[in-house]
Parts: sequence; structure tokens; C-alpha cells
Amino acid sequence: MSTSARADEPDNAIGIKLLEAPVSRRDDPRAQNYIVDHLAPGAVIKRAVQITNSSSTVRRIEVFPGAARVTDNAFELMPGRAVNELTNWISVDKGQLDLDPGKSARVLVTIRVDPIAAPGERFAVVWAQTSAPFDGADAVLLTSRVGIRTYLDVGAGGEPASDFAVSGLTPVRGQDGRPQVLATVHNTGGRAVDLAGDMALSDGPGSLSAGPFPATLGTTLLPDGTAAVQIMLDSRLPDGPWTARLTLRSGALERTVTATITFPSAAGATGATVAPDTWFDRNRPLLIGLAIAVLLLLAVLVYLLVRRRKSDRHPPRVADLEPLGRS
Repeated sequence: MSTSARADEPDNAIGIKLLEAPVSRRDDPRAQNYIVDHLAPGAVIKRAVQITNSSSTVRRIEVFPGAARVTDNAFELMPGRAVNELTNWISVDKGQLDLDPGKSARVLVTIRVDPIAAPGERFAVVWAQTSAPFDGADAVLLTSRVGIRTYLDVGAGGEPASDFAVSGLTPVRGQDGRPQVLATVHNTGGRAVDLAGDMALSDGPGSLSAGPFPATLGTTLLPDGTAAVQIMLDSRLPDGPWTARLTLRSGALERTVTATITFPSAAGATGATVAPDTWFDRNRPLLIGLAIAVLLLLAVLVYLLVRRRKSDRHPPRVADLEPLGRS
């Protein structure tokens, strides 16, 4: 019998990290932590990972690919040694390691895409797993595992562009009285996105400011998918109104929106969804100032033109002129 345990428990601690990433993705934070790539059918890539034994005893560590999927806007890790199409393409050069305390080992992960693979993105995890006996009457084994996510898009030609948009912010007062914001996000690109970010509040009652408050992690959106990203705020915040500035990121992609929101006073209540300010909304004072300046300039030009035309219709008479140079 086995049960799961956290991989950071001192007596059973192991770790895994990615050692290599494509040069073309050096600015992509996701590619520094996960295997993220776009490959043509039949292509082969290799990525090195490091396995570490942080426990106080020798550990036998198994390394293997496991299936994953995106379900209900979350990256779901399948239990055990579940397989899918992508796991069948993944192999490791060391499936089992015996590591002394504090020691590490390098493992090479190879992905060989099926030559007849259909276009689309697949998901998997490269797992490092170890077990240790638990001091109990039932001789239970504590199993811990840590993994590196794999996002592999298959298709001929260039990689589909990633993008997402925030279409609305909804202020909510939770049942416990704590305010929160639900940001409606739509994946407008061609690859899955993992959303992270934060929200800052300004221009509140009495010119108050607050935050930034982190967005709740765990939202993964497939192309054309929509989800509500939650931002939990401080229970001491007044209702508002507030200027909310939300920044969300997925890898190197970043989007920032602002909106004026007011939280409902009653616990469990939901306020009206507010569309983010457009570029024209954010720059309205500047645009109004420019419009006034243009109108004033036009008025001056019209005045000068009218005055000139009047002068042309009534030239000065000879008798009104005084010769120059006479004493």
C-alpha cells in the first residue's frame, strides 16, 4: 500500500530541475522551468534534467514520463504511471538512480515525435519518484514525486502564436466578507497559457492605495478557452471606488488592464462586471487637451485668414501714403 507525501518532507525529500532550454526561449520564464517546445512530426529533442536527493539517507529514485492533461482550466497530473500519446514519445537514459544524501545526478530526456503525429499540443510530466517506509502498524510506504511539466506542440511550419485577453473584472464580496476580483480571461492564441500575475489598487477612498495582491495560481487555458482568474484582497479594504490595475503573464507574454471597480457591501454578493479601460479611456485627459489646443489653433488661423482677406479688399489709397525720406 502507498500514500502520497510532499516531496519537501525532510525524510523523503527529492528534487528535479531543468538544466537546458532552447536559446530561442531564453526570455520565456516557462521554458526555464518546463519543457516547452514546438516540433515537426518526426523531430527529436533532448533535454537534461538534474535529480537531487535532499534527504538524510540513500534513496532509490525512479525517473519516468507520466500523462497530463488540461481539464477544467487546470493542468491535471494523472496518477501513477498513466500514459498518453506524448509519454510514448518520451524516454530517459536513467530510469533508476541510487543517490547518496545531498547528491545529484544528470538524466537525459529524449522526445521523439511520431512521424505521422497529428497537429496539436500535448501534455506530460517527467517524474522523479521515491518511496520510504513509514513507522506505522500497517507498514505504509510514503511515496513522494516531483516533476517537470512538458508542453509539446506538434505541427509543420512555425509555432502558433500565444496570446490572451482580459475582457472583464468582477468585484465580489466572499461569504467571509473578504473582497476579491474575478478577471475573465480568454485564450486568443494557438497554445495553452499558464496564468500568473497580480493586482494593485489606487485612487481609493481618501486616496488609499493597496497591493499588489497575487492572482491565484493554477489556471491553464487551452486555445479559445475562457476562465475566471481569482485575486484575493485584504478584508480591511473599503468598498471603493478603486482604480484596479491587473497584470497577468504567461511566460514572456504580459497583458495589463485597468478599470474602476466598487466592491459590494454584503457578504456573498457579486458586483457588476466592468470592462477594462480602453486606450482612449486611459488617455482621455490628454486627448481632451489636444482637442482644445487644435480648436484654439484653428480659431487663430481662421481669424488671421479673415483679417487678411479684408485687407485685400480695401487696399490703402494713394492720398493716405506719405513719401519716405522728405523732411
